[in-house]
Amino acid sequence: MLKIPGKNFARSVNKINVATCTLADWLEATVLFDEAEVSKSDVVDLLIEEQICNDGDQDLANEIADQGWAEIRLRQSWGGTPPSLVIGPTRLKLDDDWRAEPIHAFFVMLSILQLYPDWAERHKNFSVQGELFEKVSEEICPGLLPGWSTVRAGWSPDNAVNIDMIVENLCGRLNTLGSLRLDAWTSDSANDGGLDIVCYREFSDSREATPTYFLQCASGTNWRSKIHTPSAVSWMKYLDSAVQPSTGILAPFVISTEEIRRAGLSGQITVFDRIRLLHAYYQHEINLSAPVRDEVIAWIEARAADIPTVD
Repeated sequence: MLKIPGKNFARSVNKINVATCTLADWLEATVLFDEAEVSKSDVVDLLIEEQICNDGDQDLANEIADQGWAEIRLRQSWGGTPPSLVIGPTRLKLDDDWRAEPIHAFFVMLSILQLYPDWAERHKNFSVQGELFEKVSEEICPGLLPGWSTVRAGWSPDNAVNIDMIVENLCGRLNTLGSLRLDAWTSDSANDGGLDIVCYREFSDSREATPTYFLQCASGTNWRSKIHTPSAVSWMKYLDSAVQPSTGILAPFVISTEEIRRAGLSGQITVFDRIRLLHAYYQHEINLSAPVRDEVIAWIEARAADIPTVD
């Protein structure tokens, strides 16, 4: 089994001090990258061996395991797990290799990178990770918003754009004129203005007021600091748009209902977390392009080779 994370797995004596999302991510990652099948008794034994629970405190350890199973069942009911993940009363089983569902594996691995800092440090390359998540998100977005068009707009190592360049590209797509005073509203340090992906609904009339979603991709746990970007008000100004765009954030993590609500209220955004991305992916039977699929599998394999496991 994968090593119990040091983060969000605190010692539990009289009550559970294990975060539910972390627990479920650890279980999903174990069946993906280490054991094809995990039982509740395996989990209980490890919780006691690693002194998360006291020796002989089977009841609390079983309660923690039950909590993990319940969370994964909930994720399944929301469409956020692959069909190959079988959730039995006492066992989790993966009926296929993770390479058959590389997007699920990619999102889970991005999540657990936050739980094992030493391992993550050995594979740290935020620009590559971020760009790959953008590529994957670009291919999933048509499932999130069927009938809409999707375009990657943000900066990347291979596409060093700035706001002026993005505005020029989007004006033709969104039927806007662009601000005549763009240089007065932006600075050289603004880069891409926090904009990674644009989704828009095309009409044949080529008139203004095109429905749009301006999206930020956040593949690291600093997603909370990004809920105010891209700024809908700023981009409305840059494009000289008649309609303020909707904004959202894409993240590979399972984000709790409470956090989705708070982030939406604070940033006035829609949060598309792992559950919503995978639901769209499976519901619309999206097939990744071969280059992106190969890139994702190679990225995962490089990290799965030395993922922390129990001795």
